[in-house]
Amino acid sequence: MQNDSLKLYHSLNLASDISVNYLLPASSLDGFDMDTVYVECSYMEYEGNTEREEIRLQLLPTLQDGYYYFTLSGLTSVHMSNRLQAVLYGTRGRQPYYSPVDDYSIGDYAYSQLNKEGCSLELKTLCANLLRYGAAAQSFKGYRTDSLVDRAMTDAHRAYLTDLDTVTFGGTNQVLGDLPNPAVTWVGKSLDLGSKISLKFIFSTAAYSGSMEELSLRVDYLDYTGSTQSVVLTNLESYKPENCYYAFSFDGLLAAELRQVVSVAVYQGDRQISPTLQYSADTYGNNKTGPLLTLCKAVFAYSDSALAYFAPQ
Repeated sequence: MQNDSLKLYHSLNLASDISVNYLLPASSLDGFDMDTVYVECSYMEYEGNTEREEIRLQLLPTLQDGYYYFTLSGLTSVHMSNRLQAVLYGTRGRQPYYSPVDDYSIGDYAYSQLNKEGCSLELKTLCANLLRYGAAAQSFKGYRTDSLVDRAMTDAHRAYLTDLDTVTFGGTNQVLGDLPNPAVTWVGKSLDLGSKISLKFIFSTAAYSGSMEELSLRVDYLDYTGSTQSVVLTNLESYKPENCYYAFSFDGLLAAELRQVVSVAVYQGDRQISPTLQYSADTYGNNKTGPLLTLCKAVFAYSDSALAYFAPQ
């Protein structure tokens, strides 16, 4: 039975990945068996410009500050124009109920902020750059190119865009000489422009004779507030095992931190066994051309505007 009082609200998380929070006051679910409560979210996935399949996900509730949150994560930059349909389901007194359909998109959020009179310059700039980032990703990956997310931007909206000619890339990409005769040596890096910007660090274990299960990656960097962060990764990936190449991927940088220099080193237990590699994601944009260069510039224009919006004043 549809219950119109179970109205979902939505918000967008732009600090970390591109994710949508569906929420409603906890009091709306008084008397409900919470073991039966979930939000089903669905959207169409595309192959080029053709609908391929419907993605349906079940989101479970998290209680915070008097609201139940249901978070849809895993959306990528190409999904900004996709329509998201969400319905809450639950049972109270053995009677099943469901909410009205909430129809939303990431693009809806950006346009609503751009059209809002009281919205700050920093947020309007962030949203304008977000739309261009999504459209650049769609064009580069050939995804829904007949429905680019920035297609409805007006001249007034575009006035908030960062001039891509002013976007430059960093140059931090060096291996320190802090470990003589290392058992693990660096081979390369790559950047994945998915739901989060992910850095992949590739290394050779040709001179390493220990257990692969003992390997970890330590990542140190300054976050956008200037605080030191240290993360240890243990999810070792095979890259080219026939060449003794393995990798770790790090997706912990927030949108505002994509230009931060990260220092990474491979450890065996508590012992460092690789030299320290220092790298910044924006280095990836150097020497790129064509649509990939446009995408890289759009990504870091978005990152710069995220820093301007989120950084403490």
